[in-house]
Amino acid sequence: MKVEFKHKKSLGQNFLINKTILKKISSLKDFKNQEVVEVGPGKGYLTEFLIKKKPSKLILIEKDRQLETVLTNLIKNKSIKIKLIIEDALKISINKLSKNKIVLIGNLPYNVATTLILNWLRYIHSFESIVVMVQKEVASRLSAKEKTKHYGRTSVLAQVVADVKIKFDVAPENFFPKPKVHSSVIEIIPKEKIKFNYKKLDKFLKLSFMHKRKTLKNNLSKISSNIEEKIYKCGVNPALRPEEISPNQFIKLSEELI
Repeated sequence: MKVEFKHKKSLGQNFLINKTILKKISSLKDFKNQEVVEVGPGKGYLTEFLIKKKPSKLILIEKDRQLETVLTNLIKNKSIKIKLIIEDALKISINKLSKNKIVLIGNLPYNVATTLILNWLRYIHSFESIVVMVQKEVASRLSAKEKTKHYGRTSVLAQVVADVKIKFDVAPENFFPKPKVHSSVIEIIPKEKIKFNYKKLDKFLKLSFMHKRKTLKNNLSKISSNIEEKIYKCGVNPALRPEEISPNQFIKLSEELI
């Protein structure tokens, strides 16, 4: 007896069903002979398009065990090498899945998209590129420039290691079930390696953006009694608000003050 599949709100399951958009996403990169990881394949709608692109290897990471049979049947007897992993992507170090650079693709669950991306940024140079669909607001935060309303900790953490490009937006009616928010497809492209302490930067950003409307010196007052002088020495005006400070300035500040 066939068990009817029920979409799980707890897993953020909103499957993209518009074939034109699925094809458009699969055409953003040349996947031929690339090692590709798809996160959250769901019922395999995007997977079918990726298989046609002939990657050298395709790894699928799906958390919902109920979809294992659907995906196993989909990838059976295909001409390319495909591996299915039924596991929570948050628990997987994707950089350990291959010795080669990976192209990561996926329609990410809204509830964990930011956490997943921030995890991947820690080992960004294991990727050739990351092409993912996220909530439009998340895309805005990741790509925001200083002095704009969406600029914050997430923007800095992404932009110190990568270029973030919004490719196109996707309306709710292209999904089932239909989400309450708009989505965006983004590409995250690693920059050349620069030396800095990522953990230190993250800690510093949490302090800096604790109160967005306060000045930098006020947010950092607990670090040191002469914090104003120390910020000046880094070539930054301590009276600036955190959203007025560039990613590179934040690196310098975190290296000197933490």
